[in-house]
Amino acid sequence: MTFIAALLVLVFAAPAVPEQDTPGPAVGPFLTALQRAAAANDRRAVAGMARYPLEVTAGGLQIPVADAATFVSLYDTLMTPAMKALIAAARVPAPGQRQNPATRTREGGLTLGDAMTIQPVGQGFRIVRLEVPLGSPVSSSPGERVARQLTFRVGTPTLVNGTLQTGGVDRYDFHAQRGAFVEARLTGVPGRTVLLRLVNRDTGTPIDTRANAGTRVWTGRVSESATYRIEVVRQKDTGAEPLIYTLSVAVR
Repeated sequence: MTFIAALLVLVFAAPAVPEQDTPGPAVGPFLTALQRAAAANDRRAVAGMARYPLEVTAGGLQIPVADAATFVSLYDTLMTPAMKALIAAARVPAPGQRQNPATRTREGGLTLGDAMTIQPVGQGFRIVRLEVPLGSPVSSSPGERVARQLTFRVGTPTLVNGTLQTGGVDRYDFHAQRGAFVEARLTGVPGRTVLLRLVNRDTGTPIDTRANAGTRVWTGRVSESATYRIEVVRQKDTGAEPLIYTLSVAVR
C-alpha cells in the first residue's frame, strides 16, 4: 500500500469528533447586570434589558408591554418579590448541565424556572418572555401612599394591569384640565371584588358620591384643573388568591 493510500485509510477510518457546545456570547455578564439592577430596584435599567414588544403572561392573562415606558409603569406587577428572588438565585450552568433555577436554551440564552426567558438578540441578550409567578403579593401594602403616574396618547385609552391581594390598593395619578371628560373602567375581575375610587389627589375629595362609594366604571367631566388619583381597591373577604385586573383610563 502506498503512503498516500494508507493516509486516506486513516483519515476516513478516524472516529467523528463530536460537536463542541459553542454558546456564543457569554450570558453571564447579562445575568449579573440584571441581578444588580433588580436588587437596586432600578426600573429603567431592567426595562432596558427587554426586547419589545415583550411577551408577558400573568395568571393566564396576556399583558401588553409594548415598550420600556410601559414596562416601567407596570414594574411592580411584573417584577414581583418571587420574580426578584428567582433572578437573585440564578447561576449560569455549565454546558449540558442545569443549575437551578436556570437552564440553558439551545440558542445560548437562559430560562429561569418557567418565569423568564433570556435569549441572544443582536450582539447581546434580552429578556424576551415573562410569566409572572403567582402566589406572592405584587401591589403596595395597604396604607402605603405609593402612586404610579399615568400618561396618555391622543385618542388612545391607557391600559395598566395590576395584581391585588385582599385589602390591597393600587394608586394611579393623572392630570386633567377643567371640563375634561374622564372614563375609567375595571375589567378582568369578577363582580365587585375590585372597585375604583376617583379623588382629587391633593385634597382627597371624591369626584362625586359614586366615585366615593367605589365602582367598576366611572365616566364624567371634572370640574377643575387638578391632579386626580384613581384608587383601585381589592375588597375584603374576597378570597385568598391574588386577583389580576386591567384598568383602562381615557381623558378627552
